[in-house]
Amino acid sequence: MTYPLTALISDLHGNLPALTLAMRDARERGAARFVCLGDVIGYGARPTECLDLVIEACAPREGAPRGLCLQGNHEAAVLSSGEDFNPSARRAIDWTRDQINAGGTSGERALEYWDFLGGLEPLVIEEGAMYAHGSPRDPVREYLLPRDARDGAKMQANFERMRALDPDGRCGVCFVGHSHVPGVFYEDTRYYRPRGTEGPYELGNLARCRAIVNIGSVGQPRDGDRRLSYALFDGHDLNFVRLEYDIATAQEHIRAVPKLPVHLADRLALGQ
Repeated sequence: MTYPLTALISDLHGNLPALTLAMRDARERGAARFVCLGDVIGYGARPTECLDLVIEACAPREGAPRGLCLQGNHEAAVLSSGEDFNPSARRAIDWTRDQINAGGTSGERALEYWDFLGGLEPLVIEEGAMYAHGSPRDPVREYLLPRDARDGAKMQANFERMRALDPDGRCGVCFVGHSHVPGVFYEDTRYYRPRGTEGPYELGNLARCRAIVNIGSVGQPRDGDRRLSYALFDGHDLNFVRLEYDIATAQEHIRAVPKLPVHLADRLALGQ
């Protein structure tokens, strides 16, 4: 497979201003395909509008590579229960479920949303890359944070899981989200944490040294940088992209919903 220039997005969390900008910017940079690593919904106030954009990006088009979306822990929660979430996240997921049942802005897409969410896989492997929301060994729930670069046992277990999932060595990189903190973990214990728009990082020797790449979050960054984060990958080189977006509007959307905790709006300005 020839790997097309792919925009990797994750943890959109119902933040429509951030997602709209990220997708427009990626297309302007030549992205031919979008891969979403999950958590389209949760926390933010525009879950169905974000679902509309992701569903459209994943739709097959003649002559174009098909997009991909994975199941995140917030999709898993809305399909079952958010009982293991903290109170704020649980309130947001319960409200989000109501919005999906209401069918979005048209009032007619509820079944389409549920079919889409119910069909999402937690981990996907294709020629050139592996994708998970959390980690290779626990695709939905395990966090990979910068401090884990020093946790040899945890990282070894994840790289071993990559090898078990891909014994033929078709893909030496796994892209993840979930922690909302961008970074590159190499199998030889190196770790790179980008501080802004950076790249390209050469990932061409992955048969020799595998990598796990956290692409950060579009809708709720948590690395102290309030700019949205996404990545571009062409099968060899990786670029991180950080962009200022209309945080004030995203905050207004949340504050206008009485059932959403106000701190979910406040944290966007802090990058936490």
